[in-house]
Amino acid sequence: MTTLEHSIVMGGSMAGLLAAAALAPHSARVTIVDRDPLPVDGPDAFAPRRGVPQGGTVHRLLALGEERMEELLPGLREEVLAAGAVPRAAREADPVLDEATPNEGAPAADDPLGTDEHDAPDVDEPGTLWLTRPVLEGVVRRRVLALPGVEAVQGAVGGLLTSDDKRTVLGVQLRGGEDDELHGDLVVDAAGRSSRAATWVEGLGFERPRTLGTRVHVAYTSQRLRLREGAMPEGAESLGQPATGNSPFTIDLEPCGADEHILSIAGTARHQPPTDLEGLLDMVALPPERETADALDSALEGAEPVGEPSGAKAAGAHRQLWEETTDGPAGLVHVGDSAAMFTPLYGQGMAMAAVGAVALRDTLADDGADGLAARFPRLLGALLDRAWEITTSRDAQIPGAEMLVDGAVVEELPAAGSLVGAASGE
Repeated sequence: MTTLEHSIVMGGSMAGLLAAAALAPHSARVTIVDRDPLPVDGPDAFAPRRGVPQGGTVHRLLALGEERMEELLPGLREEVLAAGAVPRAAREADPVLDEATPNEGAPAADDPLGTDEHDAPDVDEPGTLWLTRPVLEGVVRRRVLALPGVEAVQGAVGGLLTSDDKRTVLGVQLRGGEDDELHGDLVVDAAGRSSRAATWVEGLGFERPRTLGTRVHVAYTSQRLRLREGAMPEGAESLGQPATGNSPFTIDLEPCGADEHILSIAGTARHQPPTDLEGLLDMVALPPERETADALDSALEGAEPVGEPSGAKAAGAHRQLWEETTDGPAGLVHVGDSAAMFTPLYGQGMAMAAVGAVALRDTLADDGADGLAARFPRLLGALLDRAWEITTSRDAQIPGAEMLVDGAVVEELPAAGSLVGAASGE
C-alpha cells in the first residue's frame, strides 16, 4: 500500500539501504543520497567503501540480522553465498561474544524482539555465514536499487527543507550533486556517525536529544591471507583468542570466501595493534594461552598475504535518545547509527539496523505515514534497548572504559528508557 509520494534516505550504507527496502512498498519513489558512488556492477560493487572503515574485517552478522534482512529481501542469503560468503558449519564459541556473562543475549519475556509474529533469535545468537561487509553491502545494494521506484543520487546533505513554520521537514538541501534541493514527504536519517540531524533539529527550535555513550577506543588491523592447504586444525572453521587481563588484544582468524582467511587483531583502551603483517604475526605468538597461540601460529605458517593490511578505529558506542524528546519536526525519522551506534567488537550494528528497517516497514503498513515521526522513535528505542544494554555492559568491563551522558563522563549510564517523558513531567 503506497502511503508516501517520495521518501528520501540520507546515507547509502547498510542502514540506508535497508531503510530504502522498507520504504519501497509504501512510497512511489525512494531516493538514497550518499557522498560516495553506489555501484551495483563490476569490481567496484564489492570493493570497500571510503565511508566504511571496517570493510577489511570478517563481519559477525548475527542471526537476528540475517533473519530481518531476509524478511526485507527474500532470497538474500543465497545471493550472498553466490557472491562469496562462506556457510558457517556449526555454532562455534565466539571468543568475543561468549566471554561475557552467560545467556545475557536472551530476550526478556517482554522483549519487543520476541513478540508478535517476530519470534526472534537471541540478540547475540551467531549467524550462519562468514562474510565481509563489502560482499554483504554489495549484494544488498544491488537488490535494493533494483526495487521499483528506488534510485540513488550522489551528493552531501547540507540541511533540511521545512515548512514556513519549521514544524514539518519537506526535503533536504544538497551539495555536490546535480540538484540543490530534493523535495519529499519523508526524510530518513541514516547518515550514521556523520549525521548532523540533531544540530539541524535544534536549529529549527526543537529539543536536541540526549546522548549516551561509551569510550573504549577500539583499533583494528586486518590482513587477508591465503593459507596453505590443511593449515586449520581438523574440524575448526576459525581460531580466536579473546582479550584477557594480561592482554587488551583480541585475535581472530576467520574464513572470508575465495578460499581465503582474514587475520584481525583488535585492541582496546588506546592499545593499537601492529599495522604490518610481520607485526601481526609476531603478536599471534604472544598470548599466554599456549594451545590457542600455537594453533594460530601453526595455521599461519606459510600464509601468503592478499593485498595490504587495513585499519579502522572506533571510540565506542553512541546513542541519540530521539525517543525521549517530547517534540520534533514531522517528516523526519532516524535509523541505524543515527539512532544507536554500537561498539563494533560485538557485531550488533548491521543486525540492529535491519531490526529498525523492518520496524519502519511494519509501522507504515499498520498505521500509515501520519504521525510517523512521533510514533517511530519510541518503537525503535524499545527494540534497541536490549542490544544497547549488552554493548554498554561489556564495554564497562574494558579497563579504562568511560561512560558518557551528553558527552560528560559519568559513573554509570542511566537505564534504557528511564528518562522518557522526564522533560514533560510524565
